[in-house]
Amino acid sequence: MNRPKYQVALSFAGEERDYVEEVARHLRARSIPVFYDGFEKVELWGQSGVEAFHEAFARASARVVMFISAAYVSKAWPKHERRSALSRMIQEQGKYVLPVRFDESDVPGLPTDILYLSARDYTPKQLAVMIANELGVRAYAGKASHVPPPRMTSPTGEVVFDYSGHDGRYIIGSGTIEFETMWTKASDTSIHLYNDPPSINGIALAHGCESISQVKGAESLDYTSRTRTPSLGQVAVLRNTEGFYAAVHVLGIKDVKRRDDRDELRFRYAIQADGSDSFAEFVDL
Repeated sequence: MNRPKYQVALSFAGEERDYVEEVARHLRARSIPVFYDGFEKVELWGQSGVEAFHEAFARASARVVMFISAAYVSKAWPKHERRSALSRMIQEQGKYVLPVRFDESDVPGLPTDILYLSARDYTPKQLAVMIANELGVRAYAGKASHVPPPRMTSPTGEVVFDYSGHDGRYIIGSGTIEFETMWTKASDTSIHLYNDPPSINGIALAHGCESISQVKGAESLDYTSRTRTPSLGQVAVLRNTEGFYAAVHVLGIKDVKRRDDRDELRFRYAIQADGSDSFAEFVDL
């Protein structure tokens, strides 16, 4: 029998996407091949959804984690995924579907004696560990640094995080407007920014700009260096591999080597989701 493409597929309703996406990211950080539709947008584009999802849940995965809720039971696409998974479970005559419940909704076709986990009892990271254990993937098989960095998915926001952890990484945005920022210590008045993450095409300093709204021609900036070092109050610009721009305004830096209580970076950011290179309409707080 051919080895499945995925070790696990995640079947869920959209109402539970935030929780399930975190589970998926933690699984991927452990190098576990996981079918999560958010990771497959390009591959699924233009395919028959009925055929592609049946393949994922009936043939291409070694296990299916079924996230059960009232929405999961009632909606059309989860119903299609569920039927595909249950048909495979009957053929396997063994452990294939791993139920995780958000509520006590009855699932047509799922045997009532199958034991389940409750999402209320586990964080997404804890559940990912449970899934990894079920798949036989050791907890420390991957590098400790290979964990999902903290993230903020909105196109604008203000971030405060410890840049000494997660290899200095923090993700802003999502999908085609995702930017994985990467920082390291410089001083208590400046910080190094890198274009190393795979989602980043280039980084630049917006010289003379003291606020994000003053950046009006991001395309013309100099993106030719691997590293830039913005100082407090300066604005840096990132261009991702999809051609979108994000502006980052450095608001605060703490450095334990200079008697601060922790390493901490605070920055405000804005992403131009329409593809523009001008941030003139951004409202600086």
